[in-house]
Amino acid sequence: MLKRIFLMLFSFTFLNANTVEFAGKFEPGFLVFGKGEKIRQVMLDSKIVDVDENGYFVLGFDRDAKGPKYLKIKYESGKSFVKKINLPEREYKIQRINNMKQKYVTAPNTEEERIIKEREIIREAKKKIGEEKAALYKDGFMRPVSGGVLTSVFGSQRILNGVPRNAHNGLDFAAPTGTPVYAMADGRVILAADDFYYSGNFIILDHGQGLNSSYLHLSKKDVKEGDFVKKGDKIGEIGTTGRSTGPHLHWSVQWFGERTDPALLLNLDLPN
Repeated sequence: MLKRIFLMLFSFTFLNANTVEFAGKFEPGFLVFGKGEKIRQVMLDSKIVDVDENGYFVLGFDRDAKGPKYLKIKYESGKSFVKKINLPEREYKIQRINNMKQKYVTAPNTEEERIIKEREIIREAKKKIGEEKAALYKDGFMRPVSGGVLTSVFGSQRILNGVPRNAHNGLDFAAPTGTPVYAMADGRVILAADDFYYSGNFIILDHGQGLNSSYLHLSKKDVKEGDFVKKGDKIGEIGTTGRSTGPHLHWSVQWFGERTDPALLLNLDLPN
C-alpha cells in the first residue's frame, strides 16, 4: 500500500494584507502549489514562475535540490514579499536488485545510436513544456492506475548487480497487461511515443506552468500528440514494453526538469 504523506495547506498574510495559500512541502523532491490575489509576479531565485488569471502557480524542488532558495512575490500594489526557503536534507531508500540479466543493467553498444535519437525526440517534445501558462491541473489529481502493487518508490538509489545506477524518479505499479492507465490531471499530450529502447510505448502530458507527467512501458496508447485530456480519462494500458522486466506502469512527475515525487499528489488538496 502506498504510504500517505502529510501535506499542509497553509497561508502567509503579508504586510500589505495579501494572503497566499500554499499546499505541499518546501523540501527536495516536492511540489508546492500556491494561490493568491492581485499577484503581479512570482520568482523562485532568478526564475520567473507563471501565475494564471486566477492566481494559481506551482513550484518544484528537484530530488537533489539544496537551499537556500528565495521565493519573491510582487503585487499589483507595488509591494513585495520574500521568503527564504531552507531545504532540509532528504533521505532516500536503497533498492538492491541482484541476479538481473545484464541487458537490463547496461544497454548494448549496438543500441547506442537508437538511444541517442530517442533522447533527442524527448528533448524536442519537452521544449513545449512551459508554453501553457494556465493551471490546467487546478481540478486536482488522481492515481493513474486502479489497484496494482507499488514496487518502487521515488528517489530510491538503485544498485543493480552490485553496481550503483541512477536514482528512480517515479513510482512503479505492477499490474496485469491491459490494466487501464488514466490521466492524473487535465493536460495536453506532448508526446505519444512507440517502442523506445528504455521507455517502450509511453505518453507525456503537459499540465500547464511547467508541470508534466509521464506514463511508461504501455502495451497500448489511446491518445495522440496534441490531444487534450481530462483528469481520469483513459490514456493507455499497462504493459512491459521497453526495458522492463514485467508488466507495470512507471509514473513520473516533473516541474520543468525538476524531478518530484508523484506520491504527494495523491493526498493533496489544492488551494481554492
